[in-house]
Amino acid sequence: MKVYGLMLALCLIFVLNGCSTDSTHEKNDKVSGTWNLINVSGGFAGINEDFEKGEIVWKFNAKDGTLIVANNDGSNPIYNGFPTGTYTYSVLEEKDQFYLEINDKEIGGIVVAKSQLVLDQNSTTAGSGADGFVMVLVR
Repeated sequence: MKVYGLMLALCLIFVLNGCSTDSTHEKNDKVSGTWNLINVSGGFAGINEDFEKGEIVWKFNAKDGTLIVANNDGSNPIYNGFPTGTYTYSVLEEKDQFYLEINDKEIGGIVVAKSQLVLDQNSTTAGSGADGFVMVLVR
C-alpha cells in the first residue's frame, strides 16, 4: 500500500512540475498584429517627424516572436525606427510596466491602448532617460 501511495505522490509531483505558467506568449499578444509608425519625436535634436500610414509597417507575430518591419520611408529623417528586416522580439514586464525587447536589446517602455501603441525609449527597466525617441504606431 505504501508503494502505491509513493507512486501516486511521485506521479503528482511530475505532473505539477510539467505544467508551465510561462506567459511570454500572452505578453507578446499585447503588441501582436500590424502597426503603422505615424510619428517619431524627441531625441537629442528634439525632432517631431510624421509618417503616412502604410509607409513604415511593423508586423508582430506573437506565435513565433518575430517582428517584420517594412520601412519604405525615403525622406531620410534623423530617425524612423528600424530598417526593413525581420527581428526577434519579446515583451518584458516589470512592476506592472511593459517594455519591448528587439533582438535581445531593450528598446523602451510600451503602452498599448485599443488601436495605438506608444514606444518610449526614455522609459526602460533601468530607469528613465531624456534623449530617447517616442514612437507612435497605430493599427
